[in-house]
Amino acid sequence: MTSQVTESLAVAAAVTAPTKAAAHLITHANLEKEEGRSTPSDGESGDSFDGTFYHQHIERDGQRVLVSWTKDEEKRVVRKADFLFLPIFALMFTWMAIDRTNVSGVLTSTFLKDTHMTRDEANTGVSLLWFGIVLLEIPSNIVLHRVGPHYWIPLQVIFWGLVEVLQMFVRNAGGWYAARLFLGLAESGFIPGSLYILSRWYTQDELASRTTVFFFGPSVSAAFGSLISAGALRIEGAGGLFGWQWIFLICGISTITVGLIAFTIVPKSPHHTGYLFGGLVPWRGWLSEREADVFVARIIRADPNKGQASTMTIGLKDIADVLFDWKTWPYLIACLSGLQAVGGLSTWGATIIQSLGFTSIKANLLNAPAPIISAVLGLVLGTIVDRYKRFGYSIMFAATWTLAGLIALYTLPVTTEASWSFYAGYVVTVASPNWQPLNVTWLSLNQKTPQKRAIAYAIYIGCSNLGGTYGNQVFRGNDAPLYRRAWAACLSLGAVWLATILVQTSLFKWTNRRFAKKVHGDSLLEVEALYKDRRGRRHRFYW
Repeated sequence: MTSQVTESLAVAAAVTAPTKAAAHLITHANLEKEEGRSTPSDGESGDSFDGTFYHQHIERDGQRVLVSWTKDEEKRVVRKADFLFLPIFALMFTWMAIDRTNVSGVLTSTFLKDTHMTRDEANTGVSLLWFGIVLLEIPSNIVLHRVGPHYWIPLQVIFWGLVEVLQMFVRNAGGWYAARLFLGLAESGFIPGSLYILSRWYTQDELASRTTVFFFGPSVSAAFGSLISAGALRIEGAGGLFGWQWIFLICGISTITVGLIAFTIVPKSPHHTGYLFGGLVPWRGWLSEREADVFVARIIRADPNKGQASTMTIGLKDIADVLFDWKTWPYLIACLSGLQAVGGLSTWGATIIQSLGFTSIKANLLNAPAPIISAVLGLVLGTIVDRYKRFGYSIMFAATWTLAGLIALYTLPVTTEASWSFYAGYVVTVASPNWQPLNVTWLSLNQKTPQKRAIAYAIYIGCSNLGGTYGNQVFRGNDAPLYRRAWAACLSLGAVWLATILVQTSLFKWTNRRFAKKVHGDSLLEVEALYKDRRGRRHRFYW
C-alpha cells in the first residue's frame, strides 16, 4: 500500500502540463459559445473526440461546464482513485469479512467449552448473522442514498466493530445468538452500497477489475483471519482472557480504527475530496477542481445515466422493476447455489483440518494459503473479463473447477492417515478463482438506470447473505467427521450453479441475436443496447 500511495503522489505532480493545454481549450470553447459559434451539444459531447481531446458537458455548482481532456490525463486521475479511494473501501470490506469469518478460528479454540454450547448451537448463531444482514439490506441502502455514503458507510463500520468487541463477553447460547444477530444488522447494506458507489466512480470498462479488487480483501480475509486466530490462540490467558476473546478484541478494535479512517477521508463526490470528516474540515484534497471535472466528465461520457449527485430517491416501483425482471433471477440462483457450494468451509474449514490430527494453531495456519490463491486467480479472471467482456464463460470455468474439487473431497477419506491428501483436495477446492465480483458486476452492467443498479446490488447481496443462513448448516455435528451428507449437498449446489450459468449465458446470447436483427430494421432501438463491442456492434446484454 505504501508503494501505491507513493506512486499516486508522483502522478499528482505530473498532471500540470496537460492540464494547462486542456484548460486553454475549455476557455476557447466557452468563448465560442458566448460569441454564438458552435460547440458540442449535450448529445454530441458524449461521443466528441477530435483525435487529441475528449469533450463532455457536466454540471458543477449549478453551472454547465464543458470539460476537455486527453486520454493520458484521464489515466492519471483514475490512477489516483485506484490508489486513494478504492483501497479504503477494500480495507473496510476486508475487515467486515474477517469479522464474519473469524468464527472459524474461534471454533478451534475452547469457545464451545467455555460458553457451554454445542456445535449446532454455534451454527445457529452463525446463521443468525446472515439473517440479520438480510433483514435490513434494502432499508439500509435507501438510508445510504438519502444520507450519503460519506456519512453512512463509515458509521456502519464503527458500529459493527463495537459489536465485534462485545462478542468477547458472550457466556452462553443466548448471548451468542444476540451478538451475531446484531452484528448482521450492523453490517446490512454495506456491500451493495459500496458496490453502487464504485459503479458511480468508474466506467463500465473499468468496473469488473475494480470490483475484483474490492472483493480481493474479503477473498483473502479467511487467510488473514486464520493468521490472527493463530496469533491470538498463542497468547491464551494473557490479561486473563481466553484465546477466542483476544480474537474478537483484536478484530473489533481494528475494524473501529478502519471506520474512523474512512470517516476522515471518504469524500461526498469527486468534487469534495478537499474536505475531511464528511466535509467538515477543508484540506488540500487529492483531486483538484480540474481533476474532479475530468473525473466526472469521463464517467458521464461513458454512461450519461450516471448523474453527479451523491444522493437519490429510490421508490417501490424501482424495486419491483428489478425484482420481477426475468434477467435478475439467474444471477440470484447462481448466487444462492454457487456461493454456498463451498460457503460452509469459511466457518468449518479450520475445524475440518483440525480433525485430520493437527493442533488448533497449525490448523489455522494451514487454512490460510487457499483463500490467497483464490483471490489472486480472481484478479487474473477479472482482468480477462475487463478486456473481453465474457462473464458467463469465466464463471463457468470457476464452477467447473469447484465441482472437481468437491468430487475429490467427497471421495477422499477424512482420516489422520490420509491427512495430507485430503488437505490437498481442500486447498484445490477453496482455491478456485473468486467469481463473486464478476457475477455482481455482470448484474449491474445489465441494468439501465442508477436506481435499478443500486437495487440490483442490494437484492443480489441480500440473496448472498440469505444463502449464509443455510450454507453453514450442511456441516452438522452428527455428520462428522466424514461429512458425506455435507459433501453431497455441496456437490448438488455446485451442479445447480453450473447449469444456471450455462442456461443464462445461452439465453443472453440468443436475446442478443434477436436484438441485432431488430436493430438492423429499426435503428431507434439502439438506445436499448447496454453493450457496444470493439467492432461497434451493439448488444442488448453483456454475456
